[in-house]
Amino acid sequence: MTRYDVTAPVADYNGEVGGVRFYKGRAHVDASTNGAAVAYMRRRGYTLTEVREAEPEKTEASEGPAKPKSGDPKDAWVAYVVATTDLSEAEAADLTKTELQELATDKEA
Repeated sequence: MTRYDVTAPVADYNGEVGGVRFYKGRAHVDASTNGAAVAYMRRRGYTLTEVREAEPEKTEASEGPAKPKSGDPKDAWVAYVVATTDLSEAEAADLTKTELQELATDKEA
């Protein structure tokens, strides 16, 4: 889908050309739905500027799950330890919250 910002030859034109509504000599048009109008405008001296869709920002992939805060429930610590160590969920669940926090701290060191 190619979109264009269109400027009419008459700067203050208000109206419609080929199904495209202009206001103060400017309009936006999608070539996939108004191809004939785009072709006409090119032939008749309208200025068409392609609008580039903004690409989604690429975010850096995090290096694993976020470490829970010390006040978070034990379940959050169990999930974190299971995701970051070779302990099973059952093994991690048998540990106390303090042990889980120590294990997570030891892993970081």
